[in-house]
Amino acid sequence: MQRVIDRKLYDTDRAEQIVQYAHSTDRGDYHYLIETLYKTTDGEYLLHCEGGAATEYAKLCEGEWVAGEELRLFDEEAALDWCENRAIHSSIVIDEFEH
Repeated sequence: MQRVIDRKLYDTDRAEQIVQYAHSTDRGDYHYLIETLYKTTDGEYLLHCEGGAATEYAKLCEGEWVAGEELRLFDEEAALDWCENRAIHSSIVIDEFEH
């Protein structure tokens, strides 16, 4: 996914995937949720978010809630918070954030 944020182009295809959290991957499920954390070559973190019509990523389209997706820019602290909130395996967190 590509998106311009603060006049800079971000592209998940050009970033390193760190980890993916998936509550459900069945796109026919209104509650499906897939979040993928990426790190750019500049050391910035991106969170690609996809979700069904009953998730926070849903979009209103012609009076109906439908699946949606977005790309969020995170600083290191927000990326670490996301990992903790999603209970990402500790080995991944240590590998990525231990300085």
